[in-house]
Amino acid sequence: MDQTMERAGNFLPRVDESAGNPNAVDRRVVTLTAPASAAAEQYRTLYYRLERMREVKPMKVIAFTSAMPGEGKTVTAVNLALAAAKANPERRILLIDADLRRSQVASVLGIRGKTGLAELLAGECDVRDVVRRFNATRLAVIPADSTPEDATQVLASGRMKQFLKAVRDNFDEVYIDLPPTLPFADAAILSHLTDGVLMVVRANVTPGKAVNQAVEQLGGAPILGCVLNGAEVNTTPYLKNYIKK
Repeated sequence: MDQTMERAGNFLPRVDESAGNPNAVDRRVVTLTAPASAAAEQYRTLYYRLERMREVKPMKVIAFTSAMPGEGKTVTAVNLALAAAKANPERRILLIDADLRRSQVASVLGIRGKTGLAELLAGECDVRDVVRRFNATRLAVIPADSTPEDATQVLASGRMKQFLKAVRDNFDEVYIDLPPTLPFADAAILSHLTDGVLMVVRANVTPGKAVNQAVEQLGGAPILGCVLNGAEVNTTPYLKNYIKK
């Protein structure tokens, strides 16, 4: 195994460096900015539905994708990971930004840094250089940082598989923000390395045909269901999260 990944086993369980400016957190991260809101409650509901599913089948690595860009998959992934960290402070929880083309996790959480998943997979840094603990939470975060010349090749590499094995061995729950499915092959590649995939769908925007095409493109990946995002409060009393039971 690559030396960079080999050292992960000794490092990942204890992430001591805090990162993230609480004043710079995107207001859509309602689990932090509006924890008493109906939207925040729906993320908690979604998390506990996953917990019930874990009682039947172990699911450590959960990924988020969408059919097209702009459907809210990153905000959904961030909110769910934070909900998990708050619900189970004793667990080691990791959020990975694997959208190397249009990374947003760092900006949504107000995290600054010069290295991320792209640099790790390129062998330019060690795991300890890319894992950050978000403020006072138990949530560990690996941002994407730069955009490689061939993102698909990087994500399909053996180094990426080694990395995912390392985080499986050293974290209790792992949440991955994948690129949108239809424009790129990245999500189809990585989704098969996860235990479950949630498809984020923007209400009244995403055509049903696009969602069906995205599911077909994932080609048998373990899709758990869809999260309906962006529903209007005045027309939809609660944000509905649809997951297979």
